[in-house]
Amino acid sequence: MPELERITVGAGSTAICASLERDGACIVEAAVCTDQLGGLNQDLEALVAASTSETRTPTHKEMARFYGPNTIRLDGIPGKSPTFVDFMLDPLMHEVCRQVLLPNCPDYLLNVAQLIEIGPGESAQRLHRDEEAWSHMPKDCPNLSVQAMIALTEFTAENGATQVVPGSHLWEPERKPQAKEIAQATMKAGSALYYLGKTLHGGGTNTSVSQSRRGLFYGYVLGWLRTGENMFLTVPIEQVRNMPKRVQELLGYKSLGGIGVVDVGSPMERLR
Repeated sequence: MPELERITVGAGSTAICASLERDGACIVEAAVCTDQLGGLNQDLEALVAASTSETRTPTHKEMARFYGPNTIRLDGIPGKSPTFVDFMLDPLMHEVCRQVLLPNCPDYLLNVAQLIEIGPGESAQRLHRDEEAWSHMPKDCPNLSVQAMIALTEFTAENGATQVVPGSHLWEPERKPQAKEIAQATMKAGSALYYLGKTLHGGGTNTSVSQSRRGLFYGYVLGWLRTGENMFLTVPIEQVRNMPKRVQELLGYKSLGGIGVVDVGSPMERLR
């Protein structure tokens, strides 16, 4: 089994981007400080306790299988976690986005922010690329997105640590990985798996009896693409009005030239 490169948070975005360019993924250790980790779990604990897989409304049966019958997912995290709103301003991911995304767009958007808790007995998720969401793009297109999976609890081989195929961001789309090419992102709570949208990955099998694997998946996308999550509906505008301006922009309330305008002007006017 291959090993993902492990990078200390102090190594910075240059080291992360070099690993992403080579392998398509890496683990950033201690990406979230102790206070942030505690705040994220505290903000979301009651919502997780009140949720089941039955609360989802997938668009079709294949998506229901993809999400997993024993997995809890919560969207709209900026509207549910003040800690995450503050974390959205953390510079490390934005430094990575500037290097990976800004060569191909004037600005980027929050693509998705989702809590994913894999429960005992869950089977492995189908390996996939997040950029399959924009399947009509040519295969030689630039990187469309960059993501991170923050471990809110420890990720182990037994409780469903994310499976990743290093180097698959450089493969032809038809190539299938062999078992020996698949790594697992085992990591301590507070560390994060950074990966490109072109990299094959998927939730692992949870073979444990009583351990749930909780992670916070979020990422950014080129600003001229439609986001995976509809932030205008998952994050109430009343809450957005009180968020920092940069967070408002990342949620889509900033027009990019003629894209995203309201009454041929900036949607930021609607937040005043």
